[in-house]
Amino acid sequence: MSQGRIPKQVLTRRRFLQAAALAGLSLAGCGAPGGGAQPTLPPASLTATVEARGVSVSTPIAGKTNVTWWTHNNPAFVAANKEMIRRFEQANPNIHIVYQYFPYDVFIRKLQAGYRSGTVADMQQMFGTWVTDYAKNGLLEPVPPDIAGSMEDRFWPAALGAYKWEGKYYGMPNEYNLENGGMLANPKLFQEANIKAYPQTWAELVSDAQRLTKRDQKGKIQQVGFAFTNNDSITFLFLSMILQQGATYWAKDGVHVDFSTEAAKKAWADETALVTKYKVDSEQAYTGDSYEIFFRGKAGMAMRGPWVIAVAKEQFPQFKFDYVPMPPYAGSEPKFAAESGWGEVVNAKAKPEIKEAAWKFIEFIHQPENLRDWNILTFTIPSLKELKDDKKILQNAPQIKTSFEVLQYGQWVGPVQDRDRFWQYVHDAFTSVELGKMSPEDALKDAEKKINAMIDEHVGP
Repeated sequence: MSQGRIPKQVLTRRRFLQAAALAGLSLAGCGAPGGGAQPTLPPASLTATVEARGVSVSTPIAGKTNVTWWTHNNPAFVAANKEMIRRFEQANPNIHIVYQYFPYDVFIRKLQAGYRSGTVADMQQMFGTWVTDYAKNGLLEPVPPDIAGSMEDRFWPAALGAYKWEGKYYGMPNEYNLENGGMLANPKLFQEANIKAYPQTWAELVSDAQRLTKRDQKGKIQQVGFAFTNNDSITFLFLSMILQQGATYWAKDGVHVDFSTEAAKKAWADETALVTKYKVDSEQAYTGDSYEIFFRGKAGMAMRGPWVIAVAKEQFPQFKFDYVPMPPYAGSEPKFAAESGWGEVVNAKAKPEIKEAAWKFIEFIHQPENLRDWNILTFTIPSLKELKDDKKILQNAPQIKTSFEVLQYGQWVGPVQDRDRFWQYVHDAFTSVELGKMSPEDALKDAEKKINAMIDEHVGP
């Protein structure tokens, strides 16, 4: 099985949410139904006991249907998961969730080893990009028909995409995981540059970014106009620029990529021109992520997903910024590609009565009033269409209104196979253009060749 490492994008997003463990709580007022009060603390039976390289939150209880559940250890996620357990067990006293969580690297190995040896938990919180691989290997239980029948109506397509394999769903997503549609903007730097409003078109974005870029006497960038040269943004921006032209980056077989189209070549030329012609950012200008340079006050704009809002509130509480719509590259609709985010899956080899109880718990989490609070606690975008523009979510985090406005324009990124390598090949090609080692045309061909070779390793030519 080709599951591999946790995607780099997810590590980046989650690592800094871990550092801001209470960011979602403080933004949310902890978001329990009925007001801003904190969720009730877990009962004594959920008191955590530390085990080797993992934490067991509860143990089996005799006389109850015990369902084991594994997740990663993001503190905000753990808090939200415990709250869902508390609510569910209160409503279903005959079912007990035996919860255990692990550091990311341990969690990944536990999943792989557990499925190979038959010792995996009955239920796991899995990242959507991995789900298809586990499903195609027969390891996951399909969502029961009575639940699956309404999923396409309830969930955003981008959130659902990776959970579907050969016409069946194999889990339910908790979040809409996106990097596009919004960007950070520094109102102070806009004012200093005498720019009266945030850009509304791509041409304005490029022009404003040039005006916001500052260099020293040697030509080295001291202030970035539009920071986007991180691993995630380079690829997500490229794919969105293709989609916004009404084209696709997938070949006719739906398996391999096709970067030879006029839309792909135009998108690539214009994206790389941001560093070669307009020089509004550079991978050589700073270390760390593009959002870090922004929050140090050294960038006018930065492309990053809404998760950075929570990071800013926790780590840079005095920094004044806006999170505003990013203008579409082409057309009037900001179309983009997104990975399917975290959600729940069920072990296909669990006992029938355990599977039934597990799906009952998963369905409970995905009731709007529960998933709303899970999203507030974790500072994630809801996967449920019903929660778009939810008043409680926006009261706690009004800046994510920008992301709500673009959800309908997202589509699942597709079967990228090895996510890390796909993104890295695009990034490497971009770097080679910036450094003058390859022409944009040759670099794009090279990225296509390497990505399709990687895909062939997984599915065959």
